Amino acid sequence: MFVIIGIVVVFGSVIGGFLMEHGELMVLVQPAEYVIILGASLGTVLIANPPSVLKGMTVLLGVLQRVPPITRSNTWPRSKRFTTCFSTSARTAWPSSNRISKSPRSRSFSNRTHG
Repeated sequence: MFVIIGIVVVFGSVIGGFLMEHGELMVLVQPAEYVIILGASLGTVLIANPPSVLKGMTVLLGVLQRVPPITRSNTWPRSKRFTTCFSTSARTAWPSSNRISKSPRSRSFSNRTHG
């Protein structure tokens, strides 16, 4: 519910402020910009991730598409599923972060105090 309210507030603020300044609303509709932004985002994801991570992302997107609507009875299993998806993604996408934090030379990520 808060997501919907947030989206309404964002769009209302942007469109309302634009119209208050007597802007032409159709100026905000720029299909070429959508193509540029979506293409750059997709290209960045493809460049930044190995094929194994990309395959995992497509599998997770398929799982998320099959998730039933939120009800009171399935809220906890759903949040557990999302947590599993994100923790799996974090473990496979950034394996070097564990190596860095466990390094004895890593002063930035170590748990001990340096005095």
